[in-house]
Amino acid sequence: MTAASSPSPGPHVGGGAVDGTWIFPVRDAALATRSALVAAAATLSLVLLGVLWLLSAILILGEPGSLVVWTPLALVPLAACCVAAWRWDPITPAGYVAIGAAAVGSLVALTVAVVGSPAQAFAGTASFFLSMSTNIVVLIGATSDRWTGGILGAIGGWVVGEGTIAITAAFVGLPWRLDVPPIAIAVGLALAYAMFPLARARGRRGTALLEQADNRTRTRTLREFEGRESIAQLHDTLLSELAALALREPGPLGAEERARLERGLESSAMLPVLRGERTPDAPGVGAWLTSIGVAGGVRVRLEGDIAALDELTEPAAGALRSSLEQCIVNVARHAGVSEAWVAVTASAGQLSVTVVDEGVGFDPDTVPADRLGLSESVRGRVERCGGSVRVWSSPGAGTSVNIVVPTEG
Repeated sequence: MTAASSPSPGPHVGGGAVDGTWIFPVRDAALATRSALVAAAATLSLVLLGVLWLLSAILILGEPGSLVVWTPLALVPLAACCVAAWRWDPITPAGYVAIGAAAVGSLVALTVAVVGSPAQAFAGTASFFLSMSTNIVVLIGATSDRWTGGILGAIGGWVVGEGTIAITAAFVGLPWRLDVPPIAIAVGLALAYAMFPLARARGRRGTALLEQADNRTRTRTLREFEGRESIAQLHDTLLSELAALALREPGPLGAEERARLERGLESSAMLPVLRGERTPDAPGVGAWLTSIGVAGGVRVRLEGDIAALDELTEPAAGALRSSLEQCIVNVARHAGVSEAWVAVTASAGQLSVTVVDEGVGFDPDTVPADRLGLSESVRGRVERCGGSVRVWSSPGAGTSVNIVVPTEG
């Protein structure tokens, strides 16, 4: 059976979502990082505006005449631009025009205010208020950029800020000075945002390598699962049938015995990973176990909710049926008794079956590792479908095997 058609042998290796995307969700990580940077840029812009408002209040109240009294009002449009660039998504072309116009109007008013403020006019266009305002416009541009991830937005914000201030300064007679901080911030933001495509490319390469490693691990796990299931299938089909026949009285094979042997030969040749569904005319599990016991000279007594055995769904149904077959064969081969009991108890979410014999018993701790009857045909098969197996036995005290399988998915 190919990996594509085989059921999953338990939980996925490493746990995660479908198709390996759980390993490193590059797109989700990029979007989350972008959102965080936008929020950080908007927050920083508002913090810078808060600093300007505080400084304005100090200068206006502490040194009257050093700053035009309406300067704080000129900062209000910039605050609105910060919030709009952050929270407005998507931003329409008209929205970009509105944000740009508000920023330009604010910078024009601030430039005029600096001309009339002795505390700022001496520094020209590189005054603290205008420099900080340009930085804010750069951050607004980076925050509002929805196409290049902030690269063109940061550069465009600097061009708009410096251009507006330079043109207004030429009209009002404010000397132009080179303002380095806004240039550094614009270039830094552009370079930082430019790293994202490189980081995403490296992330995709890392994801591909991790997916390949995960696929190799899954393949190895599946092959191991198929190998163990095939060994168990061989053990409890052909070998078990031959063992049961060896214990019968000499004589011709009956029709039922011949049919079981033929099925065992066919199964051993095919080595299917999973047992196929029973045909509609096949007997119930209880009748089947009784027939297995009869073939081996063991009378199987059924007790409890036997009908629940036939109500199980795959894969638990196949695993339980095969495991119980092996338990009955083990009684016939090793217990040295002619009678065994099978007790079935159904409860919410699980089905418990106990096979009991009063035979010679054994010490479970001394069973050789190459004996596959209990380890693979019973325990391994049941555990692979999410069930559990417990064995109680000691020499001379018989054997009890309790098998619990889930009844839901």
